[in-house]
Parts: sequence; structure tokens; C-alpha cells
Amino acid sequence: MTKVLFILSAVVILVASFFAYQNGREFTSVRLKIADINANIKTEQAADKAVIGQVNQFVADIGRVQGELDVEAEKLKAQKNKLAQAESETTRTQEELDGKLKKQQELTVKLDKLPKDVKPETIAEDIARMRKEKLEFESQAEAKKKETVAEQEKVAVVQKRLDEVVRKIEERRKNFDRNSLTSRILAVNHDWGFVVIDAGKSTAGLTQDTKLIVTRGALTVGKISVMNIEGNRAMAAIVPDAVINGMTIMPGDRVILENLLQN
Repeated sequence: MTKVLFILSAVVILVASFFAYQNGREFTSVRLKIADINANIKTEQAADKAVIGQVNQFVADIGRVQGELDVEAEKLKAQKNKLAQAESETTRTQEELDGKLKKQQELTVKLDKLPKDVKPETIAEDIARMRKEKLEFESQAEAKKKETVAEQEKVAVVQKRLDEVVRKIEERRKNFDRNSLTSRILAVNHDWGFVVIDAGKSTAGLTQDTKLIVTRGALTVGKISVMNIEGNRAMAAIVPDAVINGMTIMPGDRVILENLLQN
């Protein structure tokens, strides 16, 4: 009986030693992986600042271009107002000219009805004066037409510049939309330090180890690194040192590519 107990004790000791050895190897492997991840995080922090700077610069460029668009729109509005005033002046001058012509025609009819022995000296002076006024009004009308053409040309130039600004804004917007990942965080496990996002294998630019920036509105919350992709979902590790102080990654936050896709 003593021998049996001795043999059983030896077997138990061997089994315990084997499991202790296996657990030690797994613990060492996990600790080495964690050390590698932390080393990668430190080397990529400088790159994070550069990416955030590029995003901020892009936002500043949009604001500046929007300001230029507003200025050009105000210029176009002013030019259109001037054009409307010039057209109004041209219409008024033409109406005055038509009135003078009508008056001249009436005087001509009256002159034809005068008796033959009536001297037309004063009438001739009136006719000469009205002809002179007619020429002056015609000259004014021609000047107003030239001013109208000039204002129309200015409006065309301003409109062309405005169209160019709008085209540049549209090109930048399309380029940004084309090169951006628009996905959101579905779930967060802070205890284990990972998240689940609604992007998968069909998402352009998303692969294992892809770095994503987490945003909330116009704010940058932190950064995550894709670990695994299954179907239309992906699991990503939270980069601890990249989370902004005082903020926490939450479900519903938006994620974008750290490095934009190249066409």
C-alpha cells in the first residue's frame, strides 16, 4: 500500500511540474508581446503628432478658402448691384430721350400747320436746341451702355473667380472623402483594452496592424491598432499613450485612417 501511495505522489508531482512549466512559458510569451506593443507605441507617437498636424492644417485651409469664397461672393453682390444701377440709369436716359423725340415730333407737326407768311425764326431755334439735347441724350445713353457692358465684364470676371474657388473646395472635399474611412466604434472593453468597429474585409485600406485615429466631433480622442478582421467587423487594440488626457474612447466615436490612401 505504501508503494502505491508513493507512486501516486510521484505522478501528481510530475503532472504539477509539467503544468507549471507550461504556464510559465505562456506568461513569458504574453509579457514579451506586451513589451513589443509598448515599444511600437513609443516609436509611433511622433508620427501621431505629424498626422494630427496635417489634419489641423487641412481644417485651416478649408477655413481660409471658405473666407476667400465669402469675400468673392460679396464682391459679386456689389458688382451686380452696380450693374442694376447702370441698367436703371440707361432705362431712365432712354425714356428721357423718347420724351424729347416725341416733343420734337409734336413741334414739327405744329410747324407744318403754321401759315406760310409766319416767320419760323424762333421755331428754328427751338428745333436746333432740341436736336442738340437729343444728341446729348443719345451720347449719355451710349455712355451708359458702355458702362453696363463694363460692369457685365467685371461681373463675369468675379463669377469666374468664384467658380474657381468653389471648384477647388469641391476637389478638396472629394479627395478627402475618397481617402477617408468613415466607420464607428460599436463596443469598447476598457478592462482588456480593445474595441470593435463596423468595418471589415470589404473596407478599403483596412488591414491587420492598420492604425486608426478616434475622433468625436472635431476633437481627437485617441488611436487604435487593428488586431483582427472578421467579416464586416474588426477588433482593434487601444493605444494607451495615444488617448488624450481626460478623455475616454466610447461607442459611437468615429474612426479615420491615420495614413490616407494614395490614388
